[in-house]
Amino acid sequence: MGTGKNGNGNHEITASSAARIMTTKIPTINLTSSVKEVEMLLEKQMKDFETINYVYVVDGRDRKLRGVLSIKDIFRQPKERLVKDIMKTELVTVRPHTHQERVAYLALKNNIKAIPVVDKDDNLLGVVSNDAITSIVHREATEDFMKIAGIHRSKVGIDNIFDLSVFRSFEHRFPWLFIGLLGGVLMAKIITGFEDTLEKNIILASFIPLIVYMADAVGTQMEAFIIRDLAVMPNFNFLSYFLKHLKVVFLIAVLSSLALFALNLILYGNVMVGVVLGIALFVAILSSFFTGLVIPYSLGKFKFDPANASGPIATIIQDTLSVVIYFAVASWLL
Repeated sequence: MGTGKNGNGNHEITASSAARIMTTKIPTINLTSSVKEVEMLLEKQMKDFETINYVYVVDGRDRKLRGVLSIKDIFRQPKERLVKDIMKTELVTVRPHTHQERVAYLALKNNIKAIPVVDKDDNLLGVVSNDAITSIVHREATEDFMKIAGIHRSKVGIDNIFDLSVFRSFEHRFPWLFIGLLGGVLMAKIITGFEDTLEKNIILASFIPLIVYMADAVGTQMEAFIIRDLAVMPNFNFLSYFLKHLKVVFLIAVLSSLALFALNLILYGNVMVGVVLGIALFVAILSSFFTGLVIPYSLGKFKFDPANASGPIATIIQDTLSVVIYFAVASWLL
């Protein structure tokens, strides 16, 4: 593990900062202490600590953090052994201003139960405990999933049906869904423009839901990734992020298209329809990468909440694109 960096240029302490959620009731021991002294500390003051997953090794009057000991490792060591010889010195730490989402992200990424909070001189200020991290993950995950669904965030945080009036709940949800309704009408109009193609190859109609679903599924995955990563890594390199995901989605598109082509041959034995399905699915999945990634990212750059509208807007755009791609390929090849 390396030293944790908060990646946040804003050093203001807020209600969501590590300093607001940390505890100072933690076991600390001097660098020159022995394992026996650690055991005595835990036996005498156990009830005074809010978290005992780790014992933190400090040095000097300023409590400079030097290392950490896992509780389960302490009782495996000889009592006369010094803590400086067995402590872990590769630490993951955060600053007081680090946002709570970043704290939780670092804990999960590095598989640790608590994260120490240190100042610019690495003096130990406190610890964000396992209970606090679990609470953050639960709260943020619930909020993000609600956002991805396109539910507007009100002044009370997440819309609670018991706290809001019927009209207010309706006001938060319906506008985005109405856009989807208009998009659905437009999609139906587009499909009627391909009536001749459908009449000649009626089997094409049965695959519309599949093409639309697969593209939507990939797009939804991309929305979840970008909304989450914008929250925990607000300053990431977008070009590198874009290219990495593009490679993954490209492989998904190739494999899915080949699988659909093969299944069509097995079930229907129609080579040309299989070619149409394969090409259409490949292009639709690639297009969903852009709608699922670029739309939420662009909303964020324009200072809009990327979760507020990206779900409904990206979905109807992608559904329309998928249908147009599907019938354009069919009209071209059949």
